Amino acid sequence: MIRYTVRKKTIFFFLLAGALAPLQAYVGPGAGFAFAGSFFFIFIAFFLAFFNFLTFPIRALIKYLKRRRTLKRAGFKRAVIVGFDGMDYDLLKRFRSQGLELPNFSAIEKEGTFAPLLSTEPPISPVAWSTFSTGVNPGKHNIFDFLTTDRATYMPKISCSEILPPRRTLRIGKRILPLSRPHIELLRKSKSFWKVAGEHGIFSSVLRVPFTFPPEKFYGNQLSGLGTPDLRGTQGSFSYYSETRQESTDIWEGMTEILEKTEPGFFRGRLRGPEHPFRKGRHFLSTPFTLKVDDSGRGAVLRVGKENVHLEPDRISRWIPVEFRAGMIRISGVVQLVLNSVTPVGLYVSPIHIDPAKPSMPVSHPKVFSVYLSRLLGPFATLGMAEDTTAVNEKVLSEDAFLQQVYRTQEEREKAFFDSLSKVRSGMVVQVFESTDRIQHMFWRYLPGAGSPAETPGGNDRIVNAIRDSYQAMDDFLGRLRPKLKKSDLLVIVSDHGFGPFNRGFHLNSWLHKEGYLVLKDGKQESGKWFADVDWSRSRAYGQGLNGIFLNLKGREKYGVVEPGEEAAALKAEICGKLKALRDPLTGSPVVRQAWPSESIYRGPYLRNAPDVVLGYEKGMRVSWESAINTVGTELFSDNIRWWSGDHAFTRDQVPGIFFSNRPIREANPSLLDIAPTVLSAMGVRPPAFMEGRDLGVTAAGSMEKNT
Repeated sequence: MIRYTVRKKTIFFFLLAGALAPLQAYVGPGAGFAFAGSFFFIFIAFFLAFFNFLTFPIRALIKYLKRRRTLKRAGFKRAVIVGFDGMDYDLLKRFRSQGLELPNFSAIEKEGTFAPLLSTEPPISPVAWSTFSTGVNPGKHNIFDFLTTDRATYMPKISCSEILPPRRTLRIGKRILPLSRPHIELLRKSKSFWKVAGEHGIFSSVLRVPFTFPPEKFYGNQLSGLGTPDLRGTQGSFSYYSETRQESTDIWEGMTEILEKTEPGFFRGRLRGPEHPFRKGRHFLSTPFTLKVDDSGRGAVLRVGKENVHLEPDRISRWIPVEFRAGMIRISGVVQLVLNSVTPVGLYVSPIHIDPAKPSMPVSHPKVFSVYLSRLLGPFATLGMAEDTTAVNEKVLSEDAFLQQVYRTQEEREKAFFDSLSKVRSGMVVQVFESTDRIQHMFWRYLPGAGSPAETPGGNDRIVNAIRDSYQAMDDFLGRLRPKLKKSDLLVIVSDHGFGPFNRGFHLNSWLHKEGYLVLKDGKQESGKWFADVDWSRSRAYGQGLNGIFLNLKGREKYGVVEPGEEAAALKAEICGKLKALRDPLTGSPVVRQAWPSESIYRGPYLRNAPDVVLGYEKGMRVSWESAINTVGTELFSDNIRWWSGDHAFTRDQVPGIFFSNRPIREANPSLLDIAPTVLSAMGVRPPAFMEGRDLGVTAAGSMEKNT
């Protein structure tokens, strides 16, 4: 996944009878913010709770009757569905052939099934996990990439959620007061299999499944995953503090801040938080902190609020609560810190996560669920992409500190998972773990034969063998899980896609310009970010996101020039043909393995929102970092020298995921499309007609016992 800093209005919300502050911000899924702590909100919540209390006996009886009827048809009492994001089928087999012992994966294979799992086109997380959740193709669930396009501005916008300000506000000088409530919406459509199960009385605990922000209401609990923003409303903007402006690295993303030296060994700074909810313009809330370097010069003590934190070089800190004030309003977050260096002082501050104990934005269903987990387990990461790959790319977070962050997050996820497993005795437990994906993105360059042009400083076996060790760590997790399973439990393990090298970048928008599809203003040979200097009145197509090309269609885009119908169809066919014939002059390899008009691979009511052309790159090639932020240049290809060296934005046949089950399955060649109907069938729920996948025919628990 990549993050984008775009010129676009995003919204922080303050819910004090619904308040609003528009701003320009870094855009990620869920960009914008909602503060839910007002008297009005509490007042309404109280009466809803009282109503629920009164009607609880009736509702409980209805659920009980539905549940009894469903369980009579069920093959299992409980289904445990575990996702290992990005775990690659071929790589797992390679590791085992090289002698890596993965005894728990092997035991599950012996008990039931191990097979490659077919992903989606393209095989990227938002598309794939949305299909996993719903059992339908993207044309029915409306998620086609991390980003989609704003037809009126040609700017990228987040595909998973939308936050809209109150329609009515009152401006008093520089202040903004709301007169209506804001609106936050999950843009993934269709219906998740856990919601279908809930309608039949089956309780589910759903943890960290991507693109579940904002959390939906169903019979169960949920902790949102990928797509959940940080306290600034971004998808993860770190801060880097230094006592000098002469940085050793050119930081593209995140924020650089200056530490003020007050006396030898003493520094002070301000931690920048969300924008002020009641003021016009870009006015950030902030909170002060001080930093004192140890007399030994081997560490430092940071004080923020009431917290004193001892920092050791290149060691990630515990979660630290931080608070921002807007008048009488307090907005809570949690951060992690890394002291990069003592001389000169360099301090990494993680993105500010929404505090799960005092959530100022809904990160769970019910809202109290994150509070419960925090009280039980302590502070934990709430940001959708908690592992800060951007900071590693910018070299303000070391590889070793990044691995500390990854496994700290994994530990938190496991605690939440095992708590749910102990409490859900009958029903479903669904959780996605992300560590394999994050580690493969950043450490693929260390794999033998990877061919990456990026540097590999290494330093220790933990870094060089990070991917191999992550597969071992997941096997160890299964070793802790398997003894807790009962004979009546179904275990299903999936990944959303596999992985491959990302060695070369293709400047898609530069190619579209070179071929005459994307036209710059007179006299311009290059453009800046976000399609600066593009002449839309003469442009016919543009690239957006990781795998999409959009036509500049009349009646759809603001300055559309392409006629719908025959002209559009011919243009799509022309672009697809040229791209499939294109070769990388350095390697001679194809650039694009497949290019499809979207209507040839998607179907459903949301096809109109899909890219007009969907690209599947040849393994090793991907859209470049520059093209992903909508720049147009003169070169068409470049080496990927960033540490993000592994990817999967190829075609699904090149990067199969994994499918394990502790029971045999009847059908061969499983795909992500099949998981939802298979799990529902196993739990005694007939898959609804809108689901397109197959029931894989898991052997029921009773049948297995009879056979043995």
